[in-house]
Amino acid sequence: MNRRSVAVLDVASSAVTVLIGERGVNNTFVFKGVHTEKYDGFADAEFFDVKDLQRAVFTALSETERSCSDRIKELYVGVPGEFCKVLTRRYSISFQSKRKVTPFDLNALFEQGLTDAPQGWSLIRRAAVYYVTSDNRRTIDPVGMISDSLEGYLSYFLADERRFLEVLGNMLAEYGVKKVTYLPVSLAEALYLIPSEKRDEGAILLDIGYMSMTFSVVCGNGILYQSACSAGGGHVAAHVYGEGEDGIPFHVIEAMMAKVNLSSRDAGDSVIEYIDSDHTYSMPVQTLKERIKDGLDLICEVINKCLELYKDRSFDTKPILLTGGGITGLRGAREHLSGRLNKVVEIVVPNLPYYNKAAQSSLLSLLDMALTVKRENSFFYKFFKTIGG
Repeated sequence: MNRRSVAVLDVASSAVTVLIGERGVNNTFVFKGVHTEKYDGFADAEFFDVKDLQRAVFTALSETERSCSDRIKELYVGVPGEFCKVLTRRYSISFQSKRKVTPFDLNALFEQGLTDAPQGWSLIRRAAVYYVTSDNRRTIDPVGMISDSLEGYLSYFLADERRFLEVLGNMLAEYGVKKVTYLPVSLAEALYLIPSEKRDEGAILLDIGYMSMTFSVVCGNGILYQSACSAGGGHVAAHVYGEGEDGIPFHVIEAMMAKVNLSSRDAGDSVIEYIDSDHTYSMPVQTLKERIKDGLDLICEVINKCLELYKDRSFDTKPILLTGGGITGLRGAREHLSGRLNKVVEIVVPNLPYYNKAAQSSLLSLLDMALTVKRENSFFYKFFKTIGG
């Protein structure tokens, strides 16, 4: 790959995607190669079949390399919410006299702020909700400001060593990837999907995938609280499938769900049909809608539990920003969640032509963060940042 490109691996709960891309004009991207491969997935922070995961990862890597005639030696891997822990800390350091804050001071603040990382978890990323200088100015970037102290409200992102880092690290080493950098998907989505002015006020981001959900309370450039569990669009389909004895295969149920609109008014005798090979399946539209809504209600119970566990009531009036491919493609699901939760629910998507789908949020957010990290680690960026400080 050329020095402007990066390769990312998005490990979702039903498929893995490898993408090679670089920055385009007007904050767009240029894609060099991409491949998505389905696999068995994960639940409760455990992969169902590691061998199947390895097959999917190897296939995605090789097909992406083949499509762009290039070799992936360095890879940025997204860590899903179920394998990631967020710790927040408030910490301050003092200087002998008033002076300009430098990047070295920020690094010292972060280094001293985390001294009690839990066993079995490795630090993969750190970010600041905000900083406070000695004159009580709150800022996102204090470098260059005059102060005799610096306080930080800090977020630390840790990944599960045994169940994720070792699993992915071993298989990527076997494939021949020389360098792996792990990135928290939740933070990548927060920074890419939510405008900075909205993050400064605080926001709730909810990523619902096929089999996993991550609930994040976002503020500034960090995350205040995160909770993840195994609940997603696949569970809604499973609820519909298990509710009756219709003899309809699971993949047909999913196809039928994609054809209905939960908010529409239908005649009482309306029927939805699906032709699969040489067989026609049918189900009353009203029956299908009721089962889907029951499945969505189970997800609403999980969301309500997350809202209860985060006890800061100042977020009670904040809308829920919904993304991910689990239920956003189900017409009327957003309105149903909003009614059941008694909260405004908004769908957030990448601001990118032809890719402005919630199902693409994690992949494009990872690409954006990977490109940012690569730039920040470059010699010239560090050099000029240090001089500027």
